[in-house]
Amino acid sequence: MAQVNVTERHQLSSQKFFTIQDAADYLRISKRSMYRLIQRGEIITVKIMSRMTRITLDELLKLAHSKGYEVIMPKETIYRQDAETGSVNKLAKCRKTPKAGERAPDGVTHDTHYTMAEVLSSFDIKYGRFYEVRNRYQLQSVHAWGTTCFKKEDVERVIGLYNEEQGKNISDDWYTCFDIMKLYGLGKTQVRRFAETHGVRIRKFKGGRANYYLKADWEAARKKAEKNSTSTKAKRK
Repeated sequence: MAQVNVTERHQLSSQKFFTIQDAADYLRISKRSMYRLIQRGEIITVKIMSRMTRITLDELLKLAHSKGYEVIMPKETIYRQDAETGSVNKLAKCRKTPKAGERAPDGVTHDTHYTMAEVLSSFDIKYGRFYEVRNRYQLQSVHAWGTTCFKKEDVERVIGLYNEEQGKNISDDWYTCFDIMKLYGLGKTQVRRFAETHGVRIRKFKGGRANYYLKADWEAARKKAEKNSTSTKAKRK
């Protein structure tokens, strides 16, 4: 995991910092996906204390630019390191109603729709390529949570059609959970935990109810795990 220790605080004092969860929320991806990016060294974290890891605004924007993520960043939730100045109204009431950008139309939920960032991350597709797919199949979108969203079943259908046109069959590059269970004699939970632990890329289909695992990632992780296991056994002899 790529990290920077705070040794020159004067260089970081003007920076804005985010927790892992906040950074994931602003990119509209899961916290687990954010940890994978950190583990792969695609984003650098700042270790403030032994149990306090943060991400700077610069790193967050740099990652968003490289991945094509859309960042929705409410000003009032940005963490600041500057000392508080001026008077503060201690009696001011908190905003209880969500902003327009945080709302979603009726029937639009995270179970039924992907955000733009989730599509790019889940299907490992670049923004330009997805733009082509949207236009070719007239994929309808809605505006929710301050970003562009798409119905999950529509996204899965059009990307499947596009892959077929390009001569790509999903089964050529991806395992279903059942495939892995049959090949290696594992249970469903074991498959999921192994994939999450070893950073195997996962794509969701059927409205998020079916997981597909990238074959190249799975085989590489399996071989590495077997090698480590063999080494451990040899040391015990």
